[in-house]
Amino acid sequence: MLCRNHVDVSENVRRCARCGTPFCGDCLVDIDGRPYCAVCKSEQLLDVRSGVDRTQLQWAGIGKRFGAIFLDNLISFIPFYVLFLVGMVGASKPNGGGPNPLIFLLYIPMFVGPLVYEALMLQMKDGQTLGKMAMKVRVVRPDGSPLSSGQAWGRAAMRLVLGCLWIADYIPAFFTKEKTTLHDMVASTRVVDTY
Repeated sequence: MLCRNHVDVSENVRRCARCGTPFCGDCLVDIDGRPYCAVCKSEQLLDVRSGVDRTQLQWAGIGKRFGAIFLDNLISFIPFYVLFLVGMVGASKPNGGGPNPLIFLLYIPMFVGPLVYEALMLQMKDGQTLGKMAMKVRVVRPDGSPLSSGQAWGRAAMRLVLGCLWIADYIPAFFTKEKTTLHDMVASTRVVDTY
């Protein structure tokens, strides 16, 4: 990870607690034990003066989370189901000979496609998929900083693995203060409302 202002500096680089951009120690200022870049420092000080505490994360509600999942499923699953159905028709043997054994390869995009969609979106769009953008929620680390690429892919993979236990995956969200699911716990992520 390189400093945004000093591209030759890679040591002692941390992310700004507000914007998540990487900076070296010379570019960051600590306020209440959290690092802030020059731009965010001014915003943070204004928040401190006005009594707004943006260090307290606003956890996303269960309804918003389910809404985001529903939209993401529409976006990611429908194209792969259509591809699957087209492949099924094209892969069947002529004269009613039954399905082609290679038809099972069509299942791969149905599972891999949504995983790649979610992981890439979380990684490249600052913790948001299209469904999360629509519902105004974001996936972050427990301290509110942006996800690492490993967390984005790990979270998406855990959602796929726990897909068969969908209800059990979301039960902890009803009882935990931070509304964490099992895949959030494993990936060390949280879902918050965007400001």
